[in-house]
Amino acid sequence: MAQTQTERLAALEQRIQDHEARCEERLAEIKAAAASTLQAVEGLKSRSWGIAAALLAWALAQLWSANAAKLEHLEAARTANVEVAAAPGVTSGGIR
Repeated sequence: MAQTQTERLAALEQRIQDHEARCEERLAEIKAAAASTLQAVEGLKSRSWGIAAALLAWALAQLWSANAAKLEHLEAARTANVEVAAAPGVTSGGIR
């Protein structure tokens, strides 16, 4: 059963149309996957900013508490020096 040239051309055109339809379906799937990935990346970006802000706040709290402890230590030393200097009979060279 020999196909005529018109039948062969019609079969080839049908194959091309089927191929183009499959390509369009695949392209739609790829676009959906890319959009989903982009949305996930955007979510990670916002979470990353939150983590960076939390780390910065933690570091600032560490600095503040270290400075507060240092200030307390200096104030305690100053108070002790004032008490020693105010004690009767005490000079910078020792007890009189």
